[in-house]
Amino acid sequence: MNNTNLRLAASILAVAGSTAISIPSDGKRLPILTPMKSTPAVLSPSAFKHYVDRFNDEDPAGKAETLAIPNSEAWSFMERNIPWFDCPDKQLEETYYYRWWAYRKHLAETPAGWVVTEFLPQVPWAGVFNTISCAAGHHIYEGRWLRDPQYMKDYSQFWLLPEAQPRNYSFWAADSARALTLANGDRRLAQELLPNLVANYAAWEKTHRAPNGLFKQIDDRDGMEYSLGGSGYRPSINSYMFGDADAIAHMAQDCGERTIAAEFRAKAAELKRLTQSHLWNAESQFFETADPAEMRSRNVREEIGFIPWYFNLPDRGYEDAWKQLLDPEGFAAPFGPTTVERRANGFMHPENHDCLWNGPSWPYATTQTLVALANLLDNYDQKVVTKANYFELLRQYSRSQQKDGRPWIAEDLDAETGKWIVDLPRSVDYNHSGFADLIVTGLVGIRPRSDDRLVVKPLVSASEWPWFCLDQVPYHGHSLTVLWDADGSHYGRGSGLTLLVDGSIAGHRPTLGELDARLPVTGMPPLRPASAIWQKYAGGPVLGGKLGTCFDVSLLEDDGVFKMYFSWRPKHSIAVVDSKDGIHWSDPRILIDPAKTGWEDDINRPAVVKHGGLYHMWYTGQFNGHSSIGYALSKDGLQWQRREKPVLEAEQVWEKVALMCPSVLWDEKSHLFRMWFSGGEQYEPDAIGYATSPDGIHWTKNDGPIFQADPKNRWEQYKVTACQVLPWNGWYYMFYIGFRDIDHAQIGIARSRDGVTDWERMKDNPIISPTVDGWDADACYKPFAIFDKKSNQWLLWYNGRHGAFEQVGLATKQGPNLGFH
Repeated sequence: MNNTNLRLAASILAVAGSTAISIPSDGKRLPILTPMKSTPAVLSPSAFKHYVDRFNDEDPAGKAETLAIPNSEAWSFMERNIPWFDCPDKQLEETYYYRWWAYRKHLAETPAGWVVTEFLPQVPWAGVFNTISCAAGHHIYEGRWLRDPQYMKDYSQFWLLPEAQPRNYSFWAADSARALTLANGDRRLAQELLPNLVANYAAWEKTHRAPNGLFKQIDDRDGMEYSLGGSGYRPSINSYMFGDADAIAHMAQDCGERTIAAEFRAKAAELKRLTQSHLWNAESQFFETADPAEMRSRNVREEIGFIPWYFNLPDRGYEDAWKQLLDPEGFAAPFGPTTVERRANGFMHPENHDCLWNGPSWPYATTQTLVALANLLDNYDQKVVTKANYFELLRQYSRSQQKDGRPWIAEDLDAETGKWIVDLPRSVDYNHSGFADLIVTGLVGIRPRSDDRLVVKPLVSASEWPWFCLDQVPYHGHSLTVLWDADGSHYGRGSGLTLLVDGSIAGHRPTLGELDARLPVTGMPPLRPASAIWQKYAGGPVLGGKLGTCFDVSLLEDDGVFKMYFSWRPKHSIAVVDSKDGIHWSDPRILIDPAKTGWEDDINRPAVVKHGGLYHMWYTGQFNGHSSIGYALSKDGLQWQRREKPVLEAEQVWEKVALMCPSVLWDEKSHLFRMWFSGGEQYEPDAIGYATSPDGIHWTKNDGPIFQADPKNRWEQYKVTACQVLPWNGWYYMFYIGFRDIDHAQIGIARSRDGVTDWERMKDNPIISPTVDGWDADACYKPFAIFDKKSNQWLLWYNGRHGAFEQVGLATKQGPNLGFH
């Protein structure tokens, strides 16, 4: 034992005879959004390597699989990322490491970031990147305990991207996001996710909420085919929606969004009332599916009746339902709870389908039941079930994950015999359930919170285990260790239950029970102030609708009126509208039509500058797969004279076939027009170039692009284009589009002292992103910003796309500061 361990042992022994204590520390802030650079305080990871070696050796599919993290890198991944667990039950311990080993297989790096798959082979019912939302809640609960936070940050963000399908199956998206941020302490991430979690909830309401306020779901879309309760008002979907409403309310409160918090507290309260009044069968004392036509229970107890406690939905007084978990005629079975009570008519009835939820034990459901049971034991004063019941069910769940003498997880199993039922090639290492989170938050009892209070409530008794240790658990930027050694003989570090934070004692008690401590202050990224956030106009698009697709705008403030010059796709023309408030616009007037000049059969993407008493317009002309920039001049901004030939064409190699999207300023100091333009492909150019002109007609280009995609930033890794550049407080600020891929775009800001070199991107990019199920759900394009001194705010117009339809919207930000520090 080294000197550090001797001091630790002495510290523990000094308090071993006392009551539970909290020992605060003056620990310094640690960064949250970088992998935890900690070391185990007690356990030696090498002691568990033999598990991974065995899993690799016995893996039937390992050599044939193409994985982001292959078996050859499994140990190094686990060594860097997972909490270490040591206990007397070596079968359960082996399952713990097996599930992390298998989970690692399902981490996939994609252009959208890291995602988690359910199946290893591609399945036809999956979405992009082979993702399925059904078990995504389990994935996030499990993955939140990885020390590298990027995996779950990416994955939680992925489900709110345009190409994801978060509502293809029931999915507690907001609750799992809340669970993630409770574990990592990252309120900034919660703040970033919040708007789209609200939009996702609204989308569920639009499609699944009945007029009476309850949510309907098809059992297949719950991921629970051929259930005996069938489709209707299911306890599952209504619990998920309660959980999401409650999570959004808490996240909004933490982020200072009081109006949203109040709205979703009310939604959660109403859904609780409806679930308890309509889905609780007083006769059977159970939450059951109700028939929408008759609002009567289907009179069959299913395991989904325990799900309300997963989210702490029920008030006290409904706990008798849990008697069924222990009843052999209810759900009790040797190899896990059945999915429907064993006494039910139709229990285990054969059907012509792989996946049946009429009796088999599904790890997916067992995970939900164990989380719900831990909540019941933690948060309810009841005498129906005990910690011993949780401990035995968890061990039973672990023993069920076996096949031919080795750890195994497939789809579902016979709860009586333990034989896997759906065990197909697609089912190998099936990632449809959780296990590690049950150890961390249930058995060992780390109960994540949003504040600096740390609560540990183990659900194992001293009579069952005389010792255990969970080490190197990432939590709020710290590394936690929970150490139990009844007499101090196993680990040699003193007796009792001890909580270490970053290797220092934070709490101790002599017996195995609840332990309460305070965390040192951590380096959580601060919330962005309201003045730093761009708020989309709540009324939706300000231009479009019956006009059809309107896009790529340029604006002037002219005699107290906003004039918006926009591309009008149905007319293949450039038109103008005016407004006093930037929201309500006049009827459009076409300014420039297409012309058969051999380069401008379609015209769009204008830039307008008022200089020298004249209006100058540069615009994009398109013909036969090529784009060029033309020029027109007007005395009044309405009647325009244009040149017959373009003033800028693609010439340099990087410009390929297209120059478009001009942004132009008159520089009084140099007496030059300065233009930033996009060049490259015809369908979305690649990068941004620069040119100058004394007269707006004859231009001198910079050699090569001045601003290009940044592969380090996923949101703009593919292309950057369609910028607006403006001088502001000694800098040139560029509002630009960043493309993650050809179909998905967001808006960011960069700045440069001279407008040409040394561009600095803002750390909080992107500033405008698509809203789930909104009018701009797929992409946000072509920004144009003006600072309005009267209201002391920035006004930014942009075009958003949902499907093929583009419209123009407005976002605002308070104050002159654009967000650079």
